[in-house]
Amino acid sequence: MAATVLIAAARMRLIPDRYNPLAPIDLTQPPNVMTDAKLWMMTGDTPACMAALKSAGVALKEMPERSGRPGCLRSGTVLLSKFSRAQIIPEEMECNMALRLYLLERHDIQPLARQHLGTDVERINHFGSYSCRTIRDSRRMSEHATANAFDISGFKLANGQTITLKKDWTSGNAAARFL
Repeated sequence: MAATVLIAAARMRLIPDRYNPLAPIDLTQPPNVMTDAKLWMMTGDTPACMAALKSAGVALKEMPERSGRPGCLRSGTVLLSKFSRAQIIPEEMECNMALRLYLLERHDIQPLARQHLGTDVERINHFGSYSCRTIRDSRRMSEHATANAFDISGFKLANGQTITLKKDWTSGNAAARFL
């Protein structure tokens, strides 16, 4: 009964779009109680995912489906080089991963950098997304084998400073608090 009432209210536009599970996600709005549900409902819907990224101003290129050796299918992937502010070396990743990284960069990384370091993040340094391989010491395929992983190595700040996870994680300074 409650689900029926919720769906009817959503369809009649009685619920604000940011809380309406049937309304497209707006990546520029801060995440809320419905964000996870909206992301879950978009899983595997590459056109909706790309539309959400494009409406947030992300320049991207849809990549064709292709596979390497068994277990290494790239499907629903996009190539991008920038989120809301931070650039990355152009990388192909699953569209749903790009959505989550955009939200992380815009609503977590940038505010935390301003809070702890007094500046914005200009570039997110990374080790990549796609790599047709197994998990170390395992026969199971890594999430990297389907471009559904993204390894961040550090950040270049707008003030020119570089922060790396390896060097700064345990440093005890503002960079460590940011990380």
